[in-house]
Amino acid sequence: MNYLVLLLAGCLSLPCWATLTQLTKPELALMQSLYTQQGRGLSSADLNKHLLENQFLLATAQQLNPEQMIRQSSVGFDNDYHIRRLIVTLLTHQFPELKSIKKEKSAAPFSAQVLSKLLGDYPANGNYQTRQLEQWQQVRVLDTPKVTLADLLISQSMQNRFRLHQGDIDLLVHQLDERRYYAHLTNRAEPLLAKHGLTMSRLELLAKGELLRPPMLAFLGIKAQLHGERSTYLEQLRATISQAEIQRYYQQHRKDFRYKSTLKAMATTFESQAQAQQFHRLMSKKGLAQALKETQQHNEFDAAGKATLVSITREHQKRWLIQLAFSSQPGKATPPVRTPSGRWAVVYTQHPEYAYYAQNSETVRYQALEALTIQHAQAAYQQKFRRWQTQNGVTL
Repeated sequence: MNYLVLLLAGCLSLPCWATLTQLTKPELALMQSLYTQQGRGLSSADLNKHLLENQFLLATAQQLNPEQMIRQSSVGFDNDYHIRRLIVTLLTHQFPELKSIKKEKSAAPFSAQVLSKLLGDYPANGNYQTRQLEQWQQVRVLDTPKVTLADLLISQSMQNRFRLHQGDIDLLVHQLDERRYYAHLTNRAEPLLAKHGLTMSRLELLAKGELLRPPMLAFLGIKAQLHGERSTYLEQLRATISQAEIQRYYQQHRKDFRYKSTLKAMATTFESQAQAQQFHRLMSKKGLAQALKETQQHNEFDAAGKATLVSITREHQKRWLIQLAFSSQPGKATPPVRTPSGRWAVVYTQHPEYAYYAQNSETVRYQALEALTIQHAQAAYQQKFRRWQTQNGVTL
């Protein structure tokens, strides 16, 4: 979605720069109870640190990754949608009497045909034009709470937005029911919260911190990102790593760059799995030489077609079999493995010899950069967390 959509969605969110720096006993008790129910029991000290760290991550998102404050994925729901769901869980857990509140059935504000006409075709690139959003902002679909067509649309996942463009009036009504239910639930909860020294605004911040914790830890390099992707923040850290650091890392971790350079190996293939299994059993009983002799097989690693082990390197032309050989356990035949051509292979290796990747090789550079980026990220994280604590008088 384009920037204007994100900006409008942000207007529906909490005050942009709000975070908590101290937690009250009622707030800690509420979260402790909720986590325990979810099987996430934490000590009081760990809980306090966890929740305040969430707020640090929230503040960091505001500074380094503001888009994360609005939604975590362009194809998913916005954060406010997920926060409302977390708040419902918090409130109904703390005040079971709120579970009696029923979701009222809304009347459709207009027909499916009108909805489809108002929205028009779903844009191929998923981006809305400014004039469209301004037009939809004038169409009120719910009075209490006030919700416009633009408000509703931009909060939805890509799949739901597409369905609304198709005139899915049942989806529209369902989302309006959810908005009305949430407003009714929170209104009923306000006096109950007050009696326990709790406020809705602070609960929303606790919920938002919990919601943003996983993606922000990934963004900052403390946990792995999906599909091994790196955030722009991590790319910037990575760019600061010098060749001298890479060289020092290599010297300190040289053993990690050892690899099998040559093997004594044999590979043979069969038309069927049964034939390969029979050969494997024969090897186990009578040894490699006798199995090759009795089955009249030869070593496919040997250009001369001999039935003996030969020395191989990773550069051998039998690429697929070579990969299988170098990944196998020396001194033990592999079970029959289906090859890309549909045959069945059995590979046996012995006497591996080892070498080390050269210090200036791409393998060393890549692995060192990966490890050093994580080290830099962890150090930077701790430094930022300590600075945030100092600036805000936070004691853990």
